[in-house]
Amino acid sequence: MMLPQIEVTPATALIDVPVHITLSGFVPNQLITLHATLKNGLPGGDLTASSHAIFQADENGSVDLVSQAPLFGTYEGIDPMGLFWSMNVQTMRFYHAYSLDDFQFTPRSTEIELTAEVCDKPVAKAVVKRIFVSRDVSIQKVTDHGLVGLYFSKPHTEQKPAIVVLGGSEGGIGSCSQFAALFASHGYPALALAYFQCNDLPDDIRQIPIEYVQHAIHWLQQQPSVHPDKITLFGRSKGAELALVTASIDQDVHAVIASSPSSTVNIGTDKAFAGSDTFSPQSSWSFQGEPLPFVPWTEDQTKVSQERLDARLRIDHIHAEAWAACDWLEDAEIPVEKINGPILFLSSDDDHWWPAAEQCEHMVQRLKDHQFAHSVVHLRYADTGHGIRFPYIPTTRIQLNGGTPKNNAYASEHSWREVLQFLERTFPG
Repeated sequence: MMLPQIEVTPATALIDVPVHITLSGFVPNQLITLHATLKNGLPGGDLTASSHAIFQADENGSVDLVSQAPLFGTYEGIDPMGLFWSMNVQTMRFYHAYSLDDFQFTPRSTEIELTAEVCDKPVAKAVVKRIFVSRDVSIQKVTDHGLVGLYFSKPHTEQKPAIVVLGGSEGGIGSCSQFAALFASHGYPALALAYFQCNDLPDDIRQIPIEYVQHAIHWLQQQPSVHPDKITLFGRSKGAELALVTASIDQDVHAVIASSPSSTVNIGTDKAFAGSDTFSPQSSWSFQGEPLPFVPWTEDQTKVSQERLDARLRIDHIHAEAWAACDWLEDAEIPVEKINGPILFLSSDDDHWWPAAEQCEHMVQRLKDHQFAHSVVHLRYADTGHGIRFPYIPTTRIQLNGGTPKNNAYASEHSWREVLQFLERTFPG
């Protein structure tokens, strides 16, 4: 008689590769509870999470997650990767390394333990190894010319399209390094670039010089494995705003991927300098020594925003109010029509941070009005929140970001495939 077993194909794969899970050797029509447990985190942080699903074996004593929905569990419907994104997060903490020397991109992989139970007794186990960065990708700390970044690359024999990755208002190097690692694993040399809250960079988003990102672009162009005329900027949230602004100024950028962006330059910090108690709204960015025109907030809006963020409540309406009240909105708008290459916008309809979907629609219209010469794609996801990331990681923390776990998981999976296809179309061969 065949013993109960769990088979996973592939058992080891990059984090964005789906797996095929099957159960066999069970009693026909038997109820089986399948648990998934993750204990050893994400790069640059701690993460523990778990999920479960109850299945009924078929007449052969088998279950196939590709074609079978659970009777109950942390997800509903047929979804081969439902156990992965539906994990309930027990602990999540990202190390905020204020020094690049203190930051380590570890672990490079994680393990998810699968356990099949019958009548509350474990009868089969399997381990799925999920890789965050390919083994052949090297990681180099970059501090040349005042830059603060991590450079991910494979030993290419020919020059490749490359990517500068910009994180959001979380600051530091952790979040953007996860995307850069994945890009490099797919063959695109990638520089994860911190622009505040690391090393000697500013403590807050306060008139960050666009020239700083330009220096990063030029550094990347000089790397042996990088094609200097095939540079993409990828940014999320606040980093998407920075990517669009930089690309509108620097013609060495040949493509932009903007995930949950704004169409304007916005307020950075509300203090003129660190430690100040005086309300003084500051532009997020500067160029040639001058702050860029921006959409300001009132002191009351800033106070209410912080109170709502502390309570994990949405603040998108505050951004909308500020945009509506701004007397120089046209000056603050990003001249996206000056970008020297195709643009991919990613947005969601239930973004709790700012109304990125409407902002993207506005930029698409602006590009049409200016007869933009390059391709423009806007992927807008319904009932989805701000946290569009890469596939098959838990999407259940929705309180501040919005959306639903299932829709957030779909958007992360679909958009990531579209990002890779966008890069292939833009830089064929």
